Amino acid sequence: MKTVALSFLLDDMNVHQDFDRVEEQYKVRAIDASIREIRQGTNFPWNLKKGTLRVFDDVLEYPINAEHDELAYIDKQDKDSYADTARFFNTSLQQFYEDVNSTRNTMADVWKDGTRFLGINYKEIQIGMAQLSSAEVTDQYTASDDASDIGLDTINNIRGNSCIQFTITDSAGTATIVDTTAFSSDDNYKKKYHFRWVYLSAVPTSIEMRLRTDASNYLSSGALTTQFAGNSLVANDWNLIAYDLNTATEVGTFDENSIADEMVIFTGAATGVYRLDQSSLRGWELLDYWFYSLYNVVTSASSVADKEFFIGTTESSADIDTTDKLLGEHKWINLVLAYTKRKLLGEIENPTLLSLVREEKAKAVKDFNSKFPTMTKKIITKRRRYNNNPVNAYLQR
Repeated sequence: MKTVALSFLLDDMNVHQDFDRVEEQYKVRAIDASIREIRQGTNFPWNLKKGTLRVFDDVLEYPINAEHDELAYIDKQDKDSYADTARFFNTSLQQFYEDVNSTRNTMADVWKDGTRFLGINYKEIQIGMAQLSSAEVTDQYTASDDASDIGLDTINNIRGNSCIQFTITDSAGTATIVDTTAFSSDDNYKKKYHFRWVYLSAVPTSIEMRLRTDASNYLSSGALTTQFAGNSLVANDWNLIAYDLNTATEVGTFDENSIADEMVIFTGAATGVYRLDQSSLRGWELLDYWFYSLYNVVTSASSVADKEFFIGTTESSADIDTTDKLLGEHKWINLVLAYTKRKLLGEIENPTLLSLVREEKAKAVKDFNSKFPTMTKKIITKRRRYNNNPVNAYLQR
């Protein structure tokens, strides 16, 4: 891992007296601004990181890594040749959800309700799901605490032909729904997640899911406050919630050979009409997840990049540590310095220095682009061509 200390960057600029007279914090802020500007149009191999992603059948939205800046690619782990690769088609948000290229695996960068996550549609997955409840039989459901009036809704469901509707009347602050499961045994439950579709009249403080042997012996999700993909719970819409049964909290002794029912507990839910739809246990396939990290700076207390800029957007200039290091090859360092000097010259009257910096910047850009062409993943879309028959629509690049 190649790095250069901030002190070196400052010393390089301070060779010129005009830059030496500029207050240190403004030089550092100009360095950060240069990093932001360059990274707007490109990504670099030293920012590339590999993680893993658990992908499920019929689940399209997934949480991103905390360091995720841009998606590079997703692929299978067990490939032996190019023919085995998943070959994900990176497309736009609209076409991802429209699924216009039905024969290809697709992926997209998704923003929803202010949260960023991954759109992954992996059509080749071999692991299916076991349905716990179709949410179409009212006799399988009971309500207690602040919940009441179990009924069937055939209009507003998201899966199948109907969903379970019930009323919450806010009084004790807890509303509970229990339903019997469609199967009673799963020896491989620790390799699965427990999923459920929930329609919220208002966003509660939290939702807890339980998979139960009985009332005293069960697995619990704990307090869920976000959807599976990491985005916030939303009112007046369907929310997909889930938890990993391998890391679930076990209360008493859960018996995987004697699964009786599941429970959903709403805490802090306002008065209104709520709904539950299909619940399931889903196995996952582990894919390689390559992404570009946000982090460009290795702090003095770390051995890996752990900070986006030398001065964060909410940090004080007093936090500047000149032993922090910029990550990257030397051609990248030269490019950042060239951009930084040009920015600082906006406040300095020195035609000779300006000419020198312009020449330096032009050479740095040329040298950098020749060795490190952009690695940013292109978003590819398709246009529709109907050939006089919308039923037989196909796609043309």
